[in-house]
Amino acid sequence: MRNVSQARLKSPPHAPEPSRPEQVIPHLLKNLHHAVRQAVDEAFRVQKIDMSVAHFVVLLNLEQEPGLPGAELARRGFVTAQTMNTILRRLERDGDIERRPHPQKARADSWFVTRSGQKRLARARVIGGNIWIRMLSALQPAEVKQLQGLLERCIRGMDVQLNGVRVVKPVQPVKAEKAEKKTPTRVGRRR
Repeated sequence: MRNVSQARLKSPPHAPEPSRPEQVIPHLLKNLHHAVRQAVDEAFRVQKIDMSVAHFVVLLNLEQEPGLPGAELARRGFVTAQTMNTILRRLERDGDIERRPHPQKARADSWFVTRSGQKRLARARVIGGNIWIRMLSALQPAEVKQLQGLLERCIRGMDVQLNGVRVVKPVQPVKAEKAEKKTPTRVGRRR
């Protein structure tokens, strides 16, 4: 498996070095996400598990919440509905998942992990878990707990932010006098 190079942790030479946390942290999170995906994909390849991270994530989601429709899986996987459809068809063809009619939505299918899929998921989960263990081994146990706590707080902060965005504020009626447009007065020199 390839090592994550130090070069990836730095900004490209043409870009100014970000110094504010709101610039640096998103960059680091993106790089970590990319490195983990590469490591998992590479480990699956080496261990001859014919599965991508996207397939792995779908199986994990369906194991945790059996019966999810494809649209919800696409949202959770940050992919388009078309991409998720391709992933689901492949997993179904391989015998890892099965389709059943959705109980409330006639046009949607519910998806479930099969026994074969559970076996492949168990094997993939061990490989994925080992990657996380190796990554976290760079930290002391207290740092791991601190990192977990900080990430949980960030998630709660985003939940609060998203809930604030979703709040619908009542529309204030516009008074008649404010609704009339006034001609703007020109300030400056006349020619």
